[in-house]
Amino acid sequence: MPLTAFQIKTSHPLEREQALEKMRRSGKGGLLLNTCQRLEFYTWDDSVREDISPSRQWNDAVAFERLARIAAGLESRILGELEILGQVRAAYKSFRDAHGAVSHAKLDRIFQDALALARRARRESGIDKNLTSLASLSARVLIDHVAVGAPVAVVGTGSMAGSVARYLSKRGRSPVRVCSRCPDRAMTLALEVGGFGAGLDDLAHQLNGVAGIVCATAAPHPVVYPHHIGQTSTPLLIVDLGVPPDCDEAVMRAPHVRYMGLEAMEAQAQVNTEMRREKADIAARIIRDGALAWARAL
Repeated sequence: MPLTAFQIKTSHPLEREQALEKMRRSGKGGLLLNTCQRLEFYTWDDSVREDISPSRQWNDAVAFERLARIAAGLESRILGELEILGQVRAAYKSFRDAHGAVSHAKLDRIFQDALALARRARRESGIDKNLTSLASLSARVLIDHVAVGAPVAVVGTGSMAGSVARYLSKRGRSPVRVCSRCPDRAMTLALEVGGFGAGLDDLAHQLNGVAGIVCATAAPHPVVYPHHIGQTSTPLLIVDLGVPPDCDEAVMRAPHVRYMGLEAMEAQAQVNTEMRREKADIAARIIRDGALAWARAL
C-alpha cells in the first residue's frame, strides 16, 4: 500500500483552523498529526491533495521515515523530546477510534511499524537518555517557586498538559485545577490527578487564588486574558507552552506576573546538546535503514 504524507503550513491561526476543518470533512481516512510545531496528514489517498493544498509532500518509504523521525524527536526543536512520541501515539489512537483497525488494516500496520521503529531508534541511540522533558521541567519550575499548599492550575488537557498535571500530582504538594475547552476532558484529567476540573467558561473562577499556571493548549488564539487573573495570588508564575502563546500580551506584562514562554523553557531544557546531536545521527541512521527495510518488505 502506498503511503503519502502531507505537510500544511499556515501563517495565521485562522488558516490553521480552516485547514484542520478541511481535512476532517474530506472523508479521506488517515492519521492527522496536529501539534504546536506541525500540521501533517498521513494517508494512502493521494487525492486528498486537492482538499488541503499542502506545502510539502512525501511518498512511500520517505513518508514512513518522516513519521518515524517525528516520533523519535528528530524533527523537534529539542532533539529527542519526549512529548512528541505521546502526541504521535495520541494521533494514532484517534485514527483507530475513527476508522478501526479492520477497515484500514494495512494503514494501521504502517503506523504501528513507524512507531515501533521510532521507539527502537530512541532506545538504541539513547537520544532521550537524561533528557529533561518540557512537561517535567515546567512542573518542577512551579514546584520550586510556588509555596507548598498554594493551588496551581493547568490550562489544557492534551499530551503536554496531561503530563504536567500528572507530574504535579505525583511530586508536588499543591492542589491542581484543570481547565479545558472541553469540560468533560478537564474533569477526566482532574479526577486522575486528584484535582478539580472545569471548562474555559469557568476559567476566572478556577484561577481564583492560584499561585502558578501552566498553559499548554493548541488554541489558535490566547485563552488567558487579564480578567482571568484578577483574583490570583501575588506574585503569579505563568509557564506558557502554547504556540501561539496561550496568554494575551497584557497578561504577559501584568506587574504581578512572572511570565515564562516556550522559548525560555526550551533554553532550560537544552542540556548536553552536542552529545544529543551525535545520538540523533545514530537514531537517524536506524530510522533510515528501517524505512528502507520496510519498503523492501512492502
